[in-house]
Amino acid sequence: MPDNIEDLDNYILNFIEDEEIEEDDFDFFDFLLVLAFFEATIFTAQLQSSIERLQFEGLTNPQIKQRIRTQYNNKTGAFAVLFNSAEDIIRYGIREVSRIGMMAVYNEILSSNANYRWIVARGVKHCEDCEGRSGEVRTFSDWTALGLPASGWSRCNFRCYCILDPMENIDSVVQI
Repeated sequence: MPDNIEDLDNYILNFIEDEEIEEDDFDFFDFLLVLAFFEATIFTAQLQSSIERLQFEGLTNPQIKQRIRTQYNNKTGAFAVLFNSAEDIIRYGIREVSRIGMMAVYNEILSSNANYRWIVARGVKHCEDCEGRSGEVRTFSDWTALGLPASGWSRCNFRCYCILDPMENIDSVVQI
């Protein structure tokens, strides 16, 4: 892995030249970058607001630095939001890349009208919306119109761990 931003830029350019990168891959990566930028903007505004509030309360710059350092170490204040959002984006990115890859293989192998069964993930928090879909069977285009797992349609929002099973060869509930 590269050690600095210039090396990272070269690494990415070489990777793109060596691998088969689809336009959808770029679109998804752009989406993740926009999410990360949005979260960084929120963090910056919250941190600035905290600093201004501490200045208004009369704390000195060294006291403010110490307070901010403590918040960073304890993952509180603006840093709680930053750490949580970074973790969410990473989890979401990994889960979606896996799901996109899996669905690309399924759609390549299966006919376009193949049926997919909704599988509820157990052992993780899931919502009533997903519970209601447990075991339902529909075509992929029907699921796309109704809302795919982790697409934001349900109360789970992007934290959904449900899957679509095209082969109908696993139970309608999976322990995670």
